[in-house]
Amino acid sequence: MVRKTTRCRKIPSCDPLCIFSNHLNKFRRIIHMTNEQEPIHAVVVQPHTQALQAQVNEPPLNIKLTYAYSKTVQMVATIEAVFLILYGFYKPWLFVQAIGPIIGYYGAKKYNKPLSYFYFAYIILALLSKFIIIALTFQSYLDDSLYIILVVFTIIIDFWVLKLSSSFLHYLQDLTPDELHNIKNIRIVTTYLYW
Repeated sequence: MVRKTTRCRKIPSCDPLCIFSNHLNKFRRIIHMTNEQEPIHAVVVQPHTQALQAQVNEPPLNIKLTYAYSKTVQMVATIEAVFLILYGFYKPWLFVQAIGPIIGYYGAKKYNKPLSYFYFAYIILALLSKFIIIALTFQSYLDDSLYIILVVFTIIIDFWVLKLSSSFLHYLQDLTPDELHNIKNIRIVTTYLYW
């Protein structure tokens, strides 16, 4: 095989025609070499895949409990708001009272401390108003046992919701600003907490 040397090989950055000529000469040599050698056999190589296990970071217990109480308060506030809106068609002042659970829902959903405290205060005021109404109307409904059972049942439910809301506020208050930012952006598989 005879190599031709051109003037352009010594200076690779000369005009584009020389660069093209150099590349063409390299291509010719590669083709010439492969024609003279033995044929190339292709070998299929199977890549070895290894399954990597996903690393799951378990959040701390206080974040998981705050998240679970948030979901529980959202559920309870939603149920209360729906019933107040439905009863609002019977007594229109209940539409105004439905603002409390709606604010509580958004406070729990957004982990907003002032809105959650507003919902906590709303629950206390609703509970106090029920005690006042019972004290004023107890004598007139003394013979109606169904009324007394319903009033006692709603007071027990209000105390239960108050306990859930106070637990949520307790865990929400203990979060650092960084944890508060993280809890807004993560999704945790959790269950509702009933106590």
